[in-house]
Amino acid sequence: MSTTKGVLKLERSGLEKKFYDLCFKIVTDNGYKLYDLEWHSGSGELRLFIMDPKTGSAVIDDCATIDRALSPFIEAETWMPDNLVLEVSSPGLFRSLTSVEHFQMIEGLEASLTLFKNISEEQCPTLPKAFRNNMKPKVKIMKATETGVDVELKEVQFHIPYEQIKKANLETDIKNS
Repeated sequence: MSTTKGVLKLERSGLEKKFYDLCFKIVTDNGYKLYDLEWHSGSGELRLFIMDPKTGSAVIDDCATIDRALSPFIEAETWMPDNLVLEVSSPGLFRSLTSVEHFQMIEGLEASLTLFKNISEEQCPTLPKAFRNNMKPKVKIMKATETGVDVELKEVQFHIPYEQIKKANLETDIKNS
């Protein structure tokens, strides 16, 4: 079972947890890493985001391998919804960051954050006010801990607790990729 601690998502339960446990095993047994999983019960969509640990991404053949490996379980397991639609893909260039491990994987890189509240003066007294009022800062992730991330914004370093972060994505410079 994965030890990835979610920090920007609710704990998995019910059918989503069953999917996660099964998919984690299948993906791992095939030499890949389960980056994340999304279950949309209304539409029946199960989205798996996988990565090759060597490359940090996934190509179409990797996704097809996992799709084929899951097919017998989808056919055989009685708890599988009839309307299940499986999608296997790479986490993508602008991947969501929802766990401590996700943030640790991008230490030294930039992320786009959406915050629940402004960066307070107490939190970072040396950050200019104009940047403290920005609810969607682009920051460099310096270090990820169990409680939050140490970031750099405009050459000023400070800590943002996970409770202050509503959403986070890897910020990729596609012009230089």
